[in-house]
Amino acid sequence: MDIRDVLAKNHSREQAEAIAVFAAGSPERFAELMRLFLSGEYRVVQRSAWAVSKVVEREPKLIAPYFRSLVAMLEDDSAHPAAHRNILRLLQTAPIPAKYEGRLYDLCITKIDDPTAPTAVRAFAIEVAARIARGEPDLLAEITLVTGRHLKDAKAAIKAKARNVLKVGAEK
Repeated sequence: MDIRDVLAKNHSREQAEAIAVFAAGSPERFAELMRLFLSGEYRVVQRSAWAVSKVVEREPKLIAPYFRSLVAMLEDDSAHPAAHRNILRLLQTAPIPAKYEGRLYDLCITKIDDPTAPTAVRAFAIEVAARIARGEPDLLAEITLVTGRHLKDAKAAIKAKARNVLKVGAEK
């Protein structure tokens, strides 16, 4: 399968799933998918993002060599929102190296606190920040404070994630 050609043809759930199955089959195929995802080409990044998150759901260890690049893409405000959304989606479950936890936590807080960020980005950022903060009452309190500022006007996805974080924070 030529991943670039498949990405150029269309964009659908079935296509993302087919690419994910193919790319999860070997580190070399996943490297090609990641090369496309990190290419900076707007449509290619957008269309490959979903497949990347699906591969990481299947094979979480494959993402480890790309953490520096993922964090850099999250810091890049010009990156396609689909890239941010799918990076944060995969970070909900993928192992996060300790050396990236601080930067990722700060990025998540910034995204949660940005009312112009897409709803899914903010919702996934709440989950990732809470995951990093587990066992740290001060960080959980910060997430509670930041999410609480936005609950009144928040969409359902953000309210649901915030309720989950507030519940976790209350248990500690």
